Amino acid sequence: MVIVMKRTLSALGLAAVVLLSGCSAEGDAPWTKDPQDNGPPTATAPVSRSAAELAARYRAAGGDRGVYGISHAKTKDDVLELTVRTHKKNGYEQFDDFATDLAAFLAGEGVRLEEGYVLDVYGPDGVRLHNYSTTVEDNP
Repeated sequence: MVIVMKRTLSALGLAAVVLLSGCSAEGDAPWTKDPQDNGPPTATAPVSRSAAELAARYRAAGGDRGVYGISHAKTKDDVLELTVRTHKKNGYEQFDDFATDLAAFLAGEGVRLEEGYVLDVYGPDGVRLHNYSTTVEDNP
């Protein structure tokens, strides 16, 4: 009986750790990425609630049905970084159309794009599918 009780408590404790490990005060980080690493994000980390909600609004507005996460933030160099997570494994054949539609949607959401931005699109396995920049540094 004691062994069964210990196993049950251990299982409950493990379940609590797993459930709580996904919660943090910084819930807006789309996934775990080392700031010094220019590689893809960790594929197993979940998309934040705000990124999922923005993607849901994008899809509701007629955006690509494969998009399940959209986040935006300024980097330490004051560059707007847009990050999109998609279920598409091979990216977008008509990427220019996708990027234009996404930018129009985000502008309608109040995201200021006039100073340029960097757009990274990641597939479901965390592989970067597209990297696109409209910044002055990359487009003199």
